[in-house]
Amino acid sequence: MGVKFYTYSAGGPTPKFSPYHVWKAYRIIDEDGPIGRKALSSALKVGEGSTRTILDRMIREGSAENTNRGAILTERGKEKLSDSGILIDEVDLDGLTVGRYDCAVLVRGTAQKVRLGCEQRDEAVRGGATGATTLVCRKGKLLFPGDEKYPDQKLVAPLRGVFAVEEDDVVIIGSAFTREAAEKGAVSAALAMNEQSVGSWQEGGGLISQDTDAEDLKCLALAIHELVGRLPLTMRSKNQYGVRCEDGEVIDSDYTGPVLEEALRKSQIIRKIAPTGPYRGVPIVAVPIMRKREAVAVMGVVDVSKGAVFEILNRIRKERL
Repeated sequence: MGVKFYTYSAGGPTPKFSPYHVWKAYRIIDEDGPIGRKALSSALKVGEGSTRTILDRMIREGSAENTNRGAILTERGKEKLSDSGILIDEVDLDGLTVGRYDCAVLVRGTAQKVRLGCEQRDEAVRGGATGATTLVCRKGKLLFPGDEKYPDQKLVAPLRGVFAVEEDDVVIIGSAFTREAAEKGAVSAALAMNEQSVGSWQEGGGLISQDTDAEDLKCLALAIHELVGRLPLTMRSKNQYGVRCEDGEVIDSDYTGPVLEEALRKSQIIRKIAPTGPYRGVPIVAVPIMRKREAVAVMGVVDVSKGAVFEILNRIRKERL
């Protein structure tokens, strides 16, 4: 398939966005573009900061471009969407599923990745669905994984009306009490079937990635700032400038510094006197946040105590050894 999705989490109450939201952004821009950031944010139901992060990444990799009327997909973006191998449609499969609404996703040629369908159900539930039903195409029939007799083909006939199902295709039907949750569950399960694909657009995933922006770093940076006794603290991701915290507040939301940049470049802890910037002449400890042996972000503590932080960190390091 070759399609890769990435995940971020915003600080504070902004909801996380997942590979589903990235895939959905591609689909919305493809169908409704050109589209502005506010309209896309509303359609995705994630914050504007998160939407901006998704769009910025798409633009940098050549999958989208901004026009005077809004974002559009480039040919590369259209290819990525197509390469996801995912087709989606709302269906009514009364008697086979458990929710009020059903959303079916066809994933081409992936039957070998399905064991009993439990993994797809669990991913769909994590995505917000009530449950999910997984079918594989074997010998021209849509069947439960590992069962050559069930279900009755009359029950799955509506799927034939919306998809041209071929041998070894998989159909995942997400069920929920809202259309949105059914879709999110089904697509999330489909995307999770190919871990390699999810991982390569994911770029780190989890709480912090190489594209996390200053807005999404603020809450974490302030928490760590308090933990270190309100010593000045700086933090940024690999591809975005970050924040600078002093006296319990964020005083700069577009910050970078030479020691942070060195720690990112070398993917290792750097302890040195800052050569330039607002902390020139003061010791800095910069610690990279690693994902798959690559620094995706970095935080730095400014040792205004003139050595106490260095001493504590060295003591901890020696105790671990």
